[in-house]
Amino acid sequence: MLAAAYDRDWDWANGEREFLRAIELNPNNARSHVLYGIHLQYQGKVKEAVEQMQRAVELDPLNMNGLDNLAEAYIYTREYARAVEEGKKIVEIDPTFANVHIHLFQAYLLLGKYDSAFEEWVKSSTLNGDAEDLAIAKATSQEYSKAGYHAAIKRWVELQEDEAKRIYVDPALIAGNCALLGDKDKAFSLLEKGFQDKSAFMAYLKPFPWFDSLRSDPRYTDLLHRMNLP
Repeated sequence: MLAAAYDRDWDWANGEREFLRAIELNPNNARSHVLYGIHLQYQGKVKEAVEQMQRAVELDPLNMNGLDNLAEAYIYTREYARAVEEGKKIVEIDPTFANVHIHLFQAYLLLGKYDSAFEEWVKSSTLNGDAEDLAIAKATSQEYSKAGYHAAIKRWVELQEDEAKRIYVDPALIAGNCALLGDKDKAFSLLEKGFQDKSAFMAYLKPFPWFDSLRSDPRYTDLLHRMNLP
């Protein structure tokens, strides 16, 4: 879809125009509503994004991706319990649907239910057949069991940095974990690299809760400005 291509180029205005045109031409296309919802999330318009995801589910109620997109959307509105509720519905339908487990991991982590969070991360990695991510999930979980939450996130960053020596790891993903640790300087250094790479996860700079601790910093506002985000 042309609109999504504009979003990848951070050309949000043209993306908006194309998404609205696509929906106008075919208002009953669930996928268009999902993609427009994601576009709205990038803009930080998270409540409007939920409305688009809800409409997509109404149009295609058995589509697992659509249901998962709705569960994920509640993470961005900071309705973490609602995200868990929606995620559990998906698990009841298909417990092997891997994506929902990573969103349950995120929601549980933000709720402070760390045991449940790491359990969901391990499930997601196992179902995806991602041996590298599974090893990181298990090591982070073990660190949590030994030394608690802060030590676990710190270990996660170390493992991500080690992985990045072998394969490309989106710097913005690592930056999010540094933000969780309160290491703002390192987080912004990695976000700057993500900006230079035009990495995929940079688009989540506005909605993703991991970045909440950075929002009052002028460097955050500067990044938004350079990404053409309001």
